[in-house]
Amino acid sequence: MTARSAPSFDIGLDNGRTVKEIVEVAQATEHAGFETIWIAEQHFRRGVFTIAAAVAESTSSVGIGFGVLSPFIRHPASVTMELTSLTERYGDRFKLGYGVAHHGSSRLGTIPANQVTGLRDAAIATRTLLGGGTAYQGAQLASRPPPVPMYLGSMGPQSLRMSAAHYDGALLGVMCSPTFIASRAELIDAALARAGRSRDEYQLGALVLTGVADSPSQARDAVRPSVAYYLAEIPDVSPRLAGTDVSRDDLLAVRAQILEAKATDGVEAASALLPDDLVDRLAVAGTADDVAQRLARLADAGLDRVVAHHALDSEAVAALGAALADRAKAPAHG
Repeated sequence: MTARSAPSFDIGLDNGRTVKEIVEVAQATEHAGFETIWIAEQHFRRGVFTIAAAVAESTSSVGIGFGVLSPFIRHPASVTMELTSLTERYGDRFKLGYGVAHHGSSRLGTIPANQVTGLRDAAIATRTLLGGGTAYQGAQLASRPPPVPMYLGSMGPQSLRMSAAHYDGALLGVMCSPTFIASRAELIDAALARAGRSRDEYQLGALVLTGVADSPSQARDAVRPSVAYYLAEIPDVSPRLAGTDVSRDDLLAVRAQILEAKATDGVEAASALLPDDLVDRLAVAGTADDVAQRLARLADAGLDRVVAHHALDSEAVAALGAALADRAKAPAHG
């Protein structure tokens, strides 16, 4: 087996924060030495292309990823136009993620009958247009931007197999166990071999709910609302927790309690219902050194790109960046 290169560690946020807050975290992300900041698009919140421009204007080199956009809401032709403008102004700093985005697409009624085919066609059209070719009845971009790596935001076997032929990588969602990550890495390796591609040409990443603080309890409290949010949004996360002792029945019972509390008293009240042991299984929370160690273990399960997602502020980003840098400098043992 070919040795894998060292994994990349990134930061991820969604567009629920203000543009000012996201810019501040992006600046901390760059200063701390992370490679990329990923901006997730939750629909009916702030527009991610405007956020990306503000981040690019306020930083100099950190990569900026869209993780992810729905090509069923934002037409690929429109996406390529935005990418062309961004790269023309700010250079070769962008990564594009496509995914179904069930939360927004289901409300807008834009999910196609065959999601895998739709995601494949979006990748083909986007790559064609960015490469100077024609699509959509001969349409062509007025200028040709530099190549933009494309990632598929997905968990399903069919879509991940498709991504091996048409994408540069994939981003798994939150709350994935090491066993689940390893199973998806194995699936992708087989699909890449069938597509005649090397593993070096493809990056498997995952979004990891992450809390960093001076004590484990403070870190849990920082990430707890994020865990409650995603448990409420995702109907059943139990398949992602393969190899753990978390039962599906217990998860669904907690989710029902969270949904009820959220409807009446809001997310903070809902998050208070989460027991500490469940937070520890669904998120990575602790001191910066502990979190760096746990993120490295997830990378060892098969990830090329680990995205500490959703809950970190500028101070936590700086602490985590320092801890990861110290790990990288430490001599290997064994």
